[in-house]
Amino acid sequence: MKDSIWKTINECSSIIVIAHESPDGDAIGSAMAMYYMLKNLNKNVDVIVPEMPLTFSFLSNINEVKISTNKEYDLAIVVDCANLERVGQINNEITRCDKTIVIDHHISNTNYGLLNYVEGDTASCCQVIYYLFKEWNVNITKNIGEALITGSLTDTNGFRNNNVDKNTFLMAAELMDKDIDIHKIYYMALSKKTMAQYMLMRMTLDRLEMFEDGKIAFSYISNEDMENVGAKKGDHEGLVDLGRNVGGVEVSIFMHEDDGYRISFRSNGLVNVNEIAKKFGGGGHMMAAGAKVSANFKETKDKLISETIKELYK
Repeated sequence: MKDSIWKTINECSSIIVIAHESPDGDAIGSAMAMYYMLKNLNKNVDVIVPEMPLTFSFLSNINEVKISTNKEYDLAIVVDCANLERVGQINNEITRCDKTIVIDHHISNTNYGLLNYVEGDTASCCQVIYYLFKEWNVNITKNIGEALITGSLTDTNGFRNNNVDKNTFLMAAELMDKDIDIHKIYYMALSKKTMAQYMLMRMTLDRLEMFEDGKIAFSYISNEDMENVGAKKGDHEGLVDLGRNVGGVEVSIFMHEDDGYRISFRSNGLVNVNEIAKKFGGGGHMMAAGAKVSANFKETKDKLISETIKELYK
């Protein structure tokens, strides 16, 4: 499969790179690393990200990312996206491509591409891409390295998730040898906060509810909250971890309003939150998963707590 993907990339001249909707650091890092690599191969390439979080504006050439396009392409490469429904696109760009390659690390991936390369036990999509690049003898430039470590850092919560393995650290060490400043990227992608983000953190903590003797944490942010503090798209990223970091919590659930509600799940290892997310039409990993629902707040919250309790005592 790896050879087939590389052969297909080299055979195509016009390529579009797409990540999932409401992209996180792994989606952005994966897409930008692909973009830099394809540019170095002299491909005609575009990256489509309808909602670019300002957090990642430090990455090179981020201003070249497009919101949408009406062009046709030989190939679409979709990164870090488990199913077709979550592909981030406004004008259904993927249907105007002759071929589709999917590169991902979600165990819930539905293999919706013509060619699919999925490593469901790998810590980040950027890690998958890094080792693909090495196998393909791609020159890992500084731009590529910065994008890849951004995705690795953000999707592992700063190398703290239990799916981090020795290859994650080997990747980081090898990128440091290429003069990648991991400490700076950690600050930009994970530590640096705007005042609006701090205000959202305070709201999230103020609303934190505990269930099942403190084993389940729940909180939320509304669109009105975002508007009141002047928050931007993506400013809610990471708020789910506030609940997970409380001692005794096994599962943290965070909801934010977005044409319905988007739900983030985090586990401290006892509960497989991917199984909970699947009941809401989502998916992800054992310790981190997500879903989107259109039901009202109270109905969704009650069902979330109920399904999480079931999974907690399996």
